[in-house]
Amino acid sequence: MPDLHGTINHVALTVSDLDEAMRFYAPFLQALGYTTSEPMPYQGSRFTVNVHETHGTAINVWQATKAHAFDPYEPGLHHLAFNVSSKSAVDAIHDLARELGAEILDGPAEFPFAHQGYYAVYLLGPDDVKIEVVHMAGLASAIERGRASEA
Repeated sequence: MPDLHGTINHVALTVSDLDEAMRFYAPFLQALGYTTSEPMPYQGSRFTVNVHETHGTAINVWQATKAHAFDPYEPGLHHLAFNVSSKSAVDAIHDLARELGAEILDGPAEFPFAHQGYYAVYLLGPDDVKIEVVHMAGLASAIERGRASEA
């Protein structure tokens, strides 16, 4: 059994309109391997639990109870980044995001500020939450080498 110590269990995003946001997040997260849920009520709000089919990390999306615009340069979340297994997967997510009406901020392209082989697209999701989808050449094999050395 893998050691889950320190792994992320879930990230919760708050949106101004849950139903509208899920018109984007449901197909977007499904394309990344997440199973999405219908909204559930909780303490005067509603939320969805969207769990990755392989590693179990969840992206929960909550209905805001008061208006507050998202700003990535204010304290809080700057952006949310997802790994994918290939450059073509980055390109496919880019195409899907455009079809879903997301604003593409940058890419898809290789970015020199990171290690060689860092291929990503940056976009704005609902409520202008900045999202990155990235393929890092060699990341999966480096993780596997690390796991093998622990055994």
